[in-house]
Amino acid sequence: MYIKKLSSVFFISGLFVLFNFSCKEADTFSVDVSDIDLKIKVTRFEKEIFKYKIDSSEFYITNYKNKFGEFFKLYNNQIIEIGDADETYYPSALNEFLNYWVPKEIPQILEAEFKSFDFEQIPAIESAYKHYKYYFPEKIIPEIYTYFSSFGYSVVTLDSIQGIGLDKYLGVQNFDIYDKVGYSQYQKSRMTKEMIPVDLIRSLAESDFPYEPELSDNLLDNMIYEGKMQYVLNCMLPKTADTLKWRYTGSQLNWANKHEKKIWNYLVEQKLLYSTDKTEIRKFVGDGPFTTVFTDVSAPRAGAFIGYKIVESYMKNNSDINLKTLLDEKNSGNILSKAKYNP
Repeated sequence: MYIKKLSSVFFISGLFVLFNFSCKEADTFSVDVSDIDLKIKVTRFEKEIFKYKIDSSEFYITNYKNKFGEFFKLYNNQIIEIGDADETYYPSALNEFLNYWVPKEIPQILEAEFKSFDFEQIPAIESAYKHYKYYFPEKIIPEIYTYFSSFGYSVVTLDSIQGIGLDKYLGVQNFDIYDKVGYSQYQKSRMTKEMIPVDLIRSLAESDFPYEPELSDNLLDNMIYEGKMQYVLNCMLPKTADTLKWRYTGSQLNWANKHEKKIWNYLVEQKLLYSTDKTEIRKFVGDGPFTTVFTDVSAPRAGAFIGYKIVESYMKNNSDINLKTLLDEKNSGNILSKAKYNP
């Protein structure tokens, strides 16, 4: 999952559905959110934008501005990148963009796959947000908009807004579309509806608790940050499959668990923990089909997996630390020391 920060906007793009998770782990993160009163409303923006007619452009554009406000600006400028709606060229630019995709039956495909969005997706999203509110009662739960991203971004987060690019979650029955766009097999495996709550929470957490490379930016810093984000996913989605939260296949998750000590020993023996080499960092926390320094059947982001194990050990061995305190702790060396991690 590639996270891109653009101004104050957080994007998830590229962004496996083997249901493998531990009941013990689910119990560890189980909390009672039944008293949290939270109902989300989803605005189906993609349905409205595909109604656009250039011969009535002034009417439609004015309506979009009034109805969708900041999200409409975000959509134009940073999702589909055709520029501001006040520009003279905008009506024809939007028309050209839509006319490229309408003949490919994109509106019909989105409608067919997400006709029951409210019934199928909203309960899981609401549950995740309730957990977020449980841990961070002061945080604002965002409004949700669905959109067509031109196969670019899965989730966008800006202040009190989150958007879901439905075209990035069309599922196995539409993998031929992703083949034409150019996505690889490991990327396609995440493009399922079940990934939506995971991607929403990941993007929201990164927006509220961003990585700060200006403080320190070595491999350990990146590993611990990734570990924190995975810990957040476990807290917010305790009943969701680990394979989904890790974006792993079942065999990749098994590999990571089996070779945890081997991964850690490699990082220590090669003296990589405090490396600031961007290439080395990407090898261990960057996305891909596997971790390149190991075999092609290895789990990707092996460093992130160890980062999570360190964070998990830190939380187990420091019962006075809550989730917000964990996320506010910027000293990765301090977390490693207090974790007493020993795989």
